[in-house]
Amino acid sequence: MKLDLHIITIKDIRFGERTLIQDGVLTINRDELRALLEIDKRFERVEIEIARPGERCRIIQVADVIEPRGKMGGDGTFGYSGKHQNTGEGKTCVLRGAAVVLIDDRKGGDTASMDPRDHLIDMSGPASEVSTYGKTFNVVLLPKPKKGVTIPQFQAGLKLAGLKAAAYLAWAGRDLKADEVESYDLPPLTEVARGMEELPKVVYIPQVLSLQYEPIPAEPTLFGVQAGGILPTILHPNQILDGAVTSALPGLNVQTYRFQNHPIIQELYRRHGKELCFAGVIATIAPNNVFDFDRMANIAASLAKWVLGADGAVLTKTGGGAPELAMARTAQRCEQLGIRTAIAMLHMGADFKDARFGASTIFSMPEVDAIVSMGFPFSNLVLPPVERVIGSDGVVWGGSSLEGEVTQSLSSIYGALCQFGSTKWTAVRY
Repeated sequence: MKLDLHIITIKDIRFGERTLIQDGVLTINRDELRALLEIDKRFERVEIEIARPGERCRIIQVADVIEPRGKMGGDGTFGYSGKHQNTGEGKTCVLRGAAVVLIDDRKGGDTASMDPRDHLIDMSGPASEVSTYGKTFNVVLLPKPKKGVTIPQFQAGLKLAGLKAAAYLAWAGRDLKADEVESYDLPPLTEVARGMEELPKVVYIPQVLSLQYEPIPAEPTLFGVQAGGILPTILHPNQILDGAVTSALPGLNVQTYRFQNHPIIQELYRRHGKELCFAGVIATIAPNNVFDFDRMANIAASLAKWVLGADGAVLTKTGGGAPELAMARTAQRCEQLGIRTAIAMLHMGADFKDARFGASTIFSMPEVDAIVSMGFPFSNLVLPPVERVIGSDGVVWGGSSLEGEVTQSLSSIYGALCQFGSTKWTAVRY
């Protein structure tokens, strides 16, 4: 399966009469995009704003971030709003440097899973330096729900609106010459190790959904449907890069943008045929009970060992404490079957008062001893005042103006941390 990403570099964005890309500038017909999104009967209206790097602008109550992408052929979507298309092969247009930002700004913080108002993006200052999305040209969507629309219905519509907008924007680049083409090519399982018999076979086992929060019905998280009930499933890595997986709301340190630009999959591709044989991906979910921890771990490890023939596995989580235990149990079971493992994780169990003491994980398994730190979420940054806030809708922050100086933890700065390692943070104990 071969996937070609036709990358167009976006250098600026603006509103105009036509949606087009010229000399790296993305011009957006705001009325046309709004009309497309307001077809969804769950919305009373959809507001659209723009935020550029360097602006003294703060975006709050962020629910997800999506890179504009569209298939070069068909209707440009991945099946979320039209006919389902093959994912992971063919040509996909990518607007690199742009992002679609989804805002959940319903009053009162009445989200079904967690209050999103802590999720902010600053386009300037220290938060922009540590966050991926402080450096992207952001198209911000602010849908307003109709009266009577339930929270889960609205959230599913919010995700779909982001996916539609991402495909709409990418469609503007479908006939342009790419600035760069990234190719990802991995043959079928029966052929993948041909000529690489001496190299270790390595699989990647990510969690694509956490059940520590109630899944949102109808939210498209795996091939356009809600994935809460899946068993460990073998995927081609290209399918993840090409939009098969989206980040389930509320997206704890993993956004859809991260799946689209998955650093671990990209790194395994870079090492394929040189240091290792990339044997595939086993997608799992993070259960919320001990019985399912063991069930998922046994199934995933057995697939890795007896179907993919893995010698090694890389594992990551999606979420906080329960997903960490589920990931560790899967790694332990892999080790018991003779598969050497390495896990990547944020340190949810670290003592934030004094990092010299206490555990840095919430599990203790002798077999699971190769851990790559992705950082510590509870360090604080002081964020200077801004001139404009997107997504406030009258919300105040502890009685203070949202434009003013605030102190926030890294976990509250959207895009500062990543379970997959897209950022530059790590945690070190001295």
